[in-house]
Amino acid sequence: MTYKNVLFDVDNTLIDSAAIAAEVLHKITAKYGYDVSAATVRGLVGIPTDKILKRLKLGHVAEMTAEFTTAIGEHKDELAFFTGIQSLLAELKSAGLNTGIVTSRTSAEVASDLGAFPEITSSNIIVTADKTTEHKPSGAPLEYAVQHYNLTKAETIYVGDAIYDLQAAQNANMAFASATWGALPTTDFSAATFQPQQPQDLFVMLTK
Repeated sequence: MTYKNVLFDVDNTLIDSAAIAAEVLHKITAKYGYDVSAATVRGLVGIPTDKILKRLKLGHVAEMTAEFTTAIGEHKDELAFFTGIQSLLAELKSAGLNTGIVTSRTSAEVASDLGAFPEITSSNIIVTADKTTEHKPSGAPLEYAVQHYNLTKAETIYVGDAIYDLQAAQNANMAFASATWGALPTTDFSAATFQPQQPQDLFVMLTK
């Protein structure tokens, strides 16, 4: 199969951020009297913050989500691309492939927190959490990308680090490649189309 469109999750796929996000949300939940470890939160990173809190069956969802959005912005200077990602994006572009993002971040979070990553914010395809009413693991965000940007699904592959990303691709009937470099080691990606270990591996798999 020849792919023309490569859609990426952002957090812990392109940028190394999940550990920071988990620690920030852990501290916020503790402030509200909940005993939720950072490790537990890390296992849920990949879906919108309010959905994480609801899965944990916590109260004060709106308040904690708002606090998280503010607090995580204070850590934006700590974010960085995974090694090899910038080269991967440049090589995909040079090879004539379209790239874009489908993320659980809102458009406001992308604008406020990812300004130092023009390779992300200047993408031709950007789907944020506020574009759809359903979110990963639903296939709705990927379906939105296909319809809104006139993509051919059979020529499109999604790349992500979480089981929710794989499930979203499956629910959208789209090919999937695991961002193994940013994933938890216990994540089962056996159903993925590709399982690259490093970003350069993905380029080879998509262009051979």
